[in-house]
Amino acid sequence: MRAIVAEGFGDPEVLKLKEMPKPVPGAGEVLVKVEAASVNPLDVQTRRGDYAEYVSQPFRLGVDVSGTVEAVGDGVEGFAPGDDVFYSTRVLENEGGYAEYHTERAKIIAKKPTSLSFAEAASMPIAASTAWVCLIERGRLKAGDRVLILGGSGGVGLFAVQIAKLTGAYVVTTCRKDAQGLVNELGADITLDYKASSSWEELGERREDGFDVIVDLIGGDAIARSLKLLAAGGRVISIVDQPQPHSLYAGWEVNAEIHLVFLSPSADRLSRLGSLANRGLLKPRVEQTLPLEQAAEAHRLIEAGGRTGKIVLVTS
Repeated sequence: MRAIVAEGFGDPEVLKLKEMPKPVPGAGEVLVKVEAASVNPLDVQTRRGDYAEYVSQPFRLGVDVSGTVEAVGDGVEGFAPGDDVFYSTRVLENEGGYAEYHTERAKIIAKKPTSLSFAEAASMPIAASTAWVCLIERGRLKAGDRVLILGGSGGVGLFAVQIAKLTGAYVVTTCRKDAQGLVNELGADITLDYKASSSWEELGERREDGFDVIVDLIGGDAIARSLKLLAAGGRVISIVDQPQPHSLYAGWEVNAEIHLVFLSPSADRLSRLGSLANRGLLKPRVEQTLPLEQAAEAHRLIEAGGRTGKIVLVTS
């Protein structure tokens, strides 16, 4: 089979298309003929060596997969050859979705939403699941809450806006100016240009009694700034690495909660998200598809920034 392999850490050019043996599913696993694999910032971080202590070389990338079950291992129930599926792999354990075939544990795989293409389905697992965990599982968002999403036009942000609105929250978000129209269409009540020097001041003016939930998708000093915008008992949830210390003083005044999210795969969560997609309530956005052999170009596009939606690699 064809697969993208990196012999070492570095620039996108380390990603090479190679022939590899077709994998065989073990007990409790399924073999998936991959149709599409989306490209995530996590892939870029892994490639350049951010998690070098966890990754053996050479290594493979790809944590979002959609495709068709080709074979099942011993003990697998609920899946059979011919089933269309989608899933996120065990991160930093079983990556390798940039390939024509991939094996994964059946218990973290879900049936693909029938209303979505393979490319659309591949764009969902990491991004939509992360948004769900931030807002619902950690943020405990409910109808009537005020939520601020910092970075509403990225892969996670676009799903976060939709999920927040479906929950019945009042949604404020920051995003690129050229993406404000799309973010508004997906349900945001207020969008602010994140590059505007006055954006944090505007957020302070719009917070009224404070935001109940703030989702940080941008990093930097966002946690420290967000604490000043929280309502009493509010929650700040961040998915961004935090290498620098933050002043958390403002959080004491409101009994704030701070959650740092690193996603664990869940078939039940994916099934719930897939059901929302099938009902037309959750809409993935694929910005561009590229053939598998252009994985390096996909990484260059991610690193250039300015993405609205997901970039997806397709195998045929």
